[in-house]
Amino acid sequence: MRQAIGEYHNPSPDNDCGKGKIATVVALSLALLILLGGLRILLPFFEPICWAIILALFFHPVYKHLLSILRGSSAMAAFIMCVLIITFIVIPVFILITSLTSEVLRVYTTSISHIQRGEFSLVPDAATYPMMHKIGVQVLKAFKLYGADLKTTLMDLARNMGEYFLRQGSVVFKNLAAIIFKAALMVVILFYLFTDGESMLMSFKKLLPLRKTTVENFMKLASDVLSATLYGNMLTGAIQAGLGIFIFWFLDFSAPLLWGIILGLGTFIPMIGTAMVWAPASLYLFFVGEYLKGAILLAFSLLVISQIDYFLRPYLISDKTELHNLFLFLGILGGINVFGLLGLILGPMIIALCVSILELYRLNLIDREI
Repeated sequence: MRQAIGEYHNPSPDNDCGKGKIATVVALSLALLILLGGLRILLPFFEPICWAIILALFFHPVYKHLLSILRGSSAMAAFIMCVLIITFIVIPVFILITSLTSEVLRVYTTSISHIQRGEFSLVPDAATYPMMHKIGVQVLKAFKLYGADLKTTLMDLARNMGEYFLRQGSVVFKNLAAIIFKAALMVVILFYLFTDGESMLMSFKKLLPLRKTTVENFMKLASDVLSATLYGNMLTGAIQAGLGIFIFWFLDFSAPLLWGIILGLGTFIPMIGTAMVWAPASLYLFFVGEYLKGAILLAFSLLVISQIDYFLRPYLISDKTELHNLFLFLGILGGINVFGLLGLILGPMIIALCVSILELYRLNLIDREI
């Protein structure tokens, strides 16, 4: 009887092992739930957090230089950096958006008035350019866009575009408070990233269940993609913006500085790129009968502005990231589709990390088995 009682009060090792497994599963489940809860809390602030990280990495060299000037006062250096970013980035972006909205409305109303008065022509004047006039008429007739049909088509197109811009504008103004809040939150996050970003990065590296060399390779790859995407696109965009400002000023466009800057920003959009500005501008000049100006703008854009994408961009971006142009293009396009404007940066970075993971798998598993 005592032996039986003793056996009852001394559980077997198998029971202890089973209880240990249950306790581990429960602990991991609770930890996973807590992590998911934390992710759910931070998810609404995904965009300002990402933009703050990108700006912190981009301006980190400037911050370090400022920190050395201020003799190690990290809070003061971070505060000055935030003020500079607000002054030269955040506020100009809001001004640019406002100016762009007003300029689009002006162009829209001007185009509508030209169409309604019949002051438009897709074909050159018959007396001045008889051969081009004949070719233009034949092309329009082939597409059934000659005469009244063309005016109706343009009126419908202008009306649809106007309704689209009005809808987008109402959405922007409705979300204006949210945009301002996200911008303010981004600046606050940016301040703490400047002051404590390096220690946060070291803690993050220690959490990754990988070898130190692998972690460093991942970090270097992410840094290379970020710097190449930002610096490469920004340098390319700055050159194209300068050329755009010059040609729009030379052709006596209204607001050449604004349209040149928008043309420079177009460099971040794959495939379309700067054509999103100079192509409609060239068509507009042809619509209002400014054929020489339209031809100059079209030729300059095709032969000068667009050629920068072929000669400068691959050297600054794809060569440094070691990504094929196809992967870079798909990364930017897919990133924009998933993350919006933020996808211009996150898209290529995620694709580059995926390629790096596949390479790591090949080196550590496949080659080892062979």
